[in-house]
Amino acid sequence: MKTVKNRLNVILASLLLITIVTSCETTDLEQLNDPSREVPESADPSLLLNNAALQFANAFAFNEGNEDGLNVRASETMRMQHLFGPYAGPFSLTSGNINRNLWQSFYRETLKDIETLLPIAEERGILGVAGVAKILKAYTYVTLVDTWGDVPFTEALNATDFPSPRVDSGQDIYNAMLLLLDEAIANISTPESIMPDDELFFPGSVDMRRAKWLTLARTLKFKMYLQMRRIGDFSAEINALLAAGIIDDPSEDFQFQYSTVLSPTDSRHPYYAVTYDNDGAGDYMNNYYMTQFKDGKSGTPDPRLRYYFYRQTDDDPTGDDLPCEGLPGFNFCYIGDGYIGRDHGDNLGVPNDGIERATYGLYPIGGKFDADDFTSVSAGAGAGGAGIYPFMLSFYTKFMTAESALMSGTTGDPRTLLEEGIRGSMDKVLNFAPSQVNPAFAATTADVDAYVTEALALYDAATTDNERLDVIIKEYYLALWGNGYEAWNNYRRTSFPSDLETHVQVPGLFPRTFLYPAAEVNANSNINQKTIDVRTFWDTNPDNLD
Repeated sequence: MKTVKNRLNVILASLLLITIVTSCETTDLEQLNDPSREVPESADPSLLLNNAALQFANAFAFNEGNEDGLNVRASETMRMQHLFGPYAGPFSLTSGNINRNLWQSFYRETLKDIETLLPIAEERGILGVAGVAKILKAYTYVTLVDTWGDVPFTEALNATDFPSPRVDSGQDIYNAMLLLLDEAIANISTPESIMPDDELFFPGSVDMRRAKWLTLARTLKFKMYLQMRRIGDFSAEINALLAAGIIDDPSEDFQFQYSTVLSPTDSRHPYYAVTYDNDGAGDYMNNYYMTQFKDGKSGTPDPRLRYYFYRQTDDDPTGDDLPCEGLPGFNFCYIGDGYIGRDHGDNLGVPNDGIERATYGLYPIGGKFDADDFTSVSAGAGAGGAGIYPFMLSFYTKFMTAESALMSGTTGDPRTLLEEGIRGSMDKVLNFAPSQVNPAFAATTADVDAYVTEALALYDAATTDNERLDVIIKEYYLALWGNGYEAWNNYRRTSFPSDLETHVQVPGLFPRTFLYPAAEVNANSNINQKTIDVRTFWDTNPDNLD
């Protein structure tokens, strides 16, 4: 806990510095584009870096009202959280609902602070700090391209010369970020390179942190090449990265750690704060996704079920509490055993059932383990919000490497890597905040072994590489609870899983990219709005994704 509190002090100092530094800004457009505002000569690049990292994490994980982060929006499209209405409806992906704060968390906060600190770090010769900043910059721009497609890059963050920055092609930005990651690797690999102090992602000794940031840089390059595998042969590049080493051990996991601290800044997982502080659950879970765990592959629950979801009641909903009852097309209206959620796209009236809905459990938000206690969630319950946002975990890369080996012939046996991915997920989830787990309800090694046997049997029964890939991506999908963003990336890249629940209403176009924020389009004459079926450059899949 001492380490967590120390990091919180760094976060607060970062926010104070950024507040002082940005106080002279005037218009929103200037705030987005101009990183050259006055900065104290004594500014600490590590503090700027920590604020950039904090805003980067917020852009993914934020969950409050209509200011949802990337994970909420992506999870809704992927049937991991409940989508209320059509994909481009009033509660989802309209240009107004893509809150400008999300866009600006990347540009105005993360990237602006990075562009401010880079010349300071390079002038002072603290190349490790510069290298870490470049990795976060690359991760941010890759995310912008994957989410919106073409976005400002070469003219961004320079209001003096480019008050209305033009967009660059996603592929050009990817190419630039691959080069930037090479620069970052060179910076951090420099002997005696100075690494950031009290950083938010990787604790430990300087040598440990240096090694982990280098591993992350290589992993991000691998992720980029995998995204592009349908538009080119990158097998040689991937094999070189695998040989050099990517994230493949839990000690290397790239995740943002939250705590139980409430004051002076709420540092709990955002999903915990929005759910456990209210009068019951604030969100519905998706019934299709919960069914995958409740019923498992042959009627036996997935070992992760009680860690992922928490039930507040074992009473079955009826009447006004179950408005979908008897309606056609609602295949998962109520799945039983107190798992009260909603079908994909269900926009029927909302009863006063916050204290009855199934909600987020122990993993990854730091909530409650489900031990059949059936009590309403409340502040402080479970792990108190000391969860994680899982950006890139070691078991993620097992599934990614399995896909690459199967479809591109890169290093590794796909079946073995699939098994390692499943077991890695089980190990992470089943050992998360173990003090919160009631042993009488905990999953066992035998449970995990039985699940793995069933999953591998499905892989062995597949007769084509596409069918095998479907098994791999489905298992990856089930392991991605807490990171629907990567599930959305996978679906657009592969069209799998193939058995996702269909939308219960008229869904409209499936979002291949997000709309630009309306405020951004209005402020920048060089950004033209598009429709959500416009694809990012690496998405070559058919039009009929749903």
